[in-house]
Amino acid sequence: MSDYSYQHFRQDSDRLYRHLLNLRKLESPVVTLDYFRRLFIEGVEYSEPAVLSSLHRIATSPWAEQEFASILNRCCYILINYWWLQSDSRQATVDLVRLLNHASPIPVSFPPAKRLRGLVKEFTFTEQFSELQDRARTVDKDLYPQGDTKRQPVKDLLPRYPFLFPYCLLNWDSSETGDLAVRHLQTKKERQFEQDLLKYTTQLLRRSHGSSRTASLTAVKNPTLLSDDELKTAIKQFAGKIEGSQTYRDSAKQFLIRTRQVTSYRAVKQQIYEYLTASIKPEYGKHRFNRWLAEQLDNLLPHHDHLEPNGALLVQTCGHLLESLIASPKRTNNHFIFVDMAGNLGATATVGLLLKLVLICRDVKSHAEAMKAHVAKRFSIMLKYYGSSLRSETEWLVKCLENWLLASSIHFGQADFSWIGILE
Repeated sequence: MSDYSYQHFRQDSDRLYRHLLNLRKLESPVVTLDYFRRLFIEGVEYSEPAVLSSLHRIATSPWAEQEFASILNRCCYILINYWWLQSDSRQATVDLVRLLNHASPIPVSFPPAKRLRGLVKEFTFTEQFSELQDRARTVDKDLYPQGDTKRQPVKDLLPRYPFLFPYCLLNWDSSETGDLAVRHLQTKKERQFEQDLLKYTTQLLRRSHGSSRTASLTAVKNPTLLSDDELKTAIKQFAGKIEGSQTYRDSAKQFLIRTRQVTSYRAVKQQIYEYLTASIKPEYGKHRFNRWLAEQLDNLLPHHDHLEPNGALLVQTCGHLLESLIASPKRTNNHFIFVDMAGNLGATATVGLLLKLVLICRDVKSHAEAMKAHVAKRFSIMLKYYGSSLRSETEWLVKCLENWLLASSIHFGQADFSWIGILE
C-alpha cells in the first residue's frame, strides 16, 4: 500500500458512510445489524467485497491508530440516529452496542481482518464508546437501573433526565441528524414524565380527599426518586404559594413590574438581590449566602451600573448567576455554595432559586429557553464530574436533578399542573 494516500483513506471512509446510509433505508434494523456484524466484527466475508476492502485498507493504513475510532463512531451514529427518528427502532441501539462489546468467537488469520478486530476492541475503551453506552441506556429497560438505585453510579441515572440529553449524548456525534434524533427522544421522555406525574398527583389528591374511587384504581408509582413526602412538598412549592400569597410565577411578574420603574442597571441588580433573598431563610442567608450573592452582583458588569436597564442585560445577569450557582466542581468556592445550599436549605428550595432566575426571563421565549438550556448544561457538567460516584454519596445532586425535572415539567411542560398546589 505504498501508493495509498490520505486522499484514498478519506475516499474509503466515505464509501463506508455511503454504504451504511443506503443500507439503513433499505433494510430493517435486524438485518442491518447482521450486516454490521459481518463487516466490523467478523471482517472476513461480506456481500459487497469493495466495501470490505475499503475497511481493510482503512484498518491497515498509517492513519488507523489515530482515526479509526472516529470513523467507526460515525458509522454507529449513521445507523443510530436514523433508528432514533423511527420511534419503534430505537432498541436496535442496544443491540449495536452489545455487538461491539462482544468479539467474534471465530478465529481469523488474515492480517487486515485481525487488525480490524483489534481496532474495534480498542474502540470499546474510548470515550466515544462510553457515550454510545449512554445512548443505549436511555432506550433500554434492561440497562436502566431498577428498584434501589443507591448503589448505582450517578451516570447510570442519565435516562431519568431528558433535559441533560443534548449535553451528555452529543459530544462525539458528528452526524448530520444527531441533534434532531436526541431532541426527538428528549421530547418524548419529557412528555412521558409529565403524564406520569399528572397521574400520580391526581392519585395523591384523591387520597388526600378520601375519594372512594382511589381504591378501585390501579396504584400509580411515584415517577421520581424522591420520597412521597419530598415529592408532595416539592409539588406544593413549585405549583403553590411560596411567599405569602404568591406563586413563583406571581413573584416573577411582580419583579418585572418593579424593574420597569427603576432607572439604572445597578438598581436592577439590587432588585434581583431582594427577589432572590426573599426565598432564603434569614438565618441561612445571613450566615454566608447573602454576602456571596451581593458580591456576585456587585462584580458583574460594574461599568454598566449607570445605564438604563434592558432585557439583554437582565438575561446576561441571570445567566451569570446561574453559572455561579451551578458552578463546575472545579470552581471550588462557588461549587461549595451550591452543595452547602442543597444540604442546608434542601434541594427543593435550592432548585427554586434557579427557577426564579429562569422565570424572570420568560417574557421572551428565546430568553427563557436559553436560561433553561443554561441550567441543563451546568447540571450536565456536574453529572459528568460525579458520574462514577454512587448515588448514596451524592444524594444532594440526585435530589436537585429530580427537583429540576419536576419544576421544569410544572412550569414549562405541556400538561396543566395549575391545580396541584392544593395538595395537602
